[in-house]
Amino acid sequence: MSESQTVMEKIYKKLDEITHQLNKENGQSFIENLGLAMEQMYTKNRELIEQATLQDRRKAFQFAYLSQLQKEEVQANHQITPDSIGLILGYLISQFESENQAFHIADLGGGSGHLSATIHEVMSDKTMMHHLVEVDPVLSRLSVHLANFLEIPFDVYPQDALMPLPFEEADVTIGDLPIGYYPVDERSHQMKLGFEEGHSYAHHLFIEQAITALKPSGYAFLVVPTQLFEDEKVKQLENFIATETEMQAFLNLPKNLFKNERAQKSLLILQKKEQGVTRPVEVLLANIPDLKQPQNFQNFLSELQNWMNQNHPKK
Repeated sequence: MSESQTVMEKIYKKLDEITHQLNKENGQSFIENLGLAMEQMYTKNRELIEQATLQDRRKAFQFAYLSQLQKEEVQANHQITPDSIGLILGYLISQFESENQAFHIADLGGGSGHLSATIHEVMSDKTMMHHLVEVDPVLSRLSVHLANFLEIPFDVYPQDALMPLPFEEADVTIGDLPIGYYPVDERSHQMKLGFEEGHSYAHHLFIEQAITALKPSGYAFLVVPTQLFEDEKVKQLENFIATETEMQAFLNLPKNLFKNERAQKSLLILQKKEQGVTRPVEVLLANIPDLKQPQNFQNFLSELQNWMNQNHPKK
């Protein structure tokens, strides 16, 4: 057993143990207690924490979260974004942002903060300030605990991610978008992608908000339903994308990450238009192969590299 593995396992077991203990004492949900367990370890088990890499800590959190998830039924928005999606996203952001050494990244509907943490780990050579916007108070508190536990800079805003945002425009926006209807019609009517009648699609409004939150020429990397463009109400979205952005890529995530075909997701990459700077590109359409198939994955990376060289040549 490697040294790194033992540290990660020790941290995971300790988190799991403290979470259980707290659960018996206070009866709060496992998510709340996992946050408190991280805080306890961060303040009282410094020795173990300091032996661990960022990856050890993040993986220990992830295992603790998933292990608790099996013991307690949770709502869909309490699921965490799988590791591999964060790793792929981090890699793609590093390709598009290769010129920038420091940038602000906004995570809309940031949840537990696991997606932002994974991206931070992939891009540890960059200086990043993360803005996480999350309406669920339990998750937004958990992301604060996670940021302290991992010692990475998160600014967490506990608010509805579709309401006006309290920070300056970001260089990059990310989001694992919630699917379904958005209940606040008053707000959706103020937005370009709100429907005139009935509730609007939350995922459409999130795409609009992700572009609004960007600096001109900034990029949005969004996890969206694979059938995004197959809905009968898609015209409005297509017009918005064509008017406000230059679409870069639509990449289908590996099928084995999802329970069934209906649950499948893809990555939509958009660049916010800037007068005289952004230009149309040939949209990259591809399937991202399973990470466990190194040869196929290598082929995908070569295809991406060729596309980058043609459409975003280095200055």
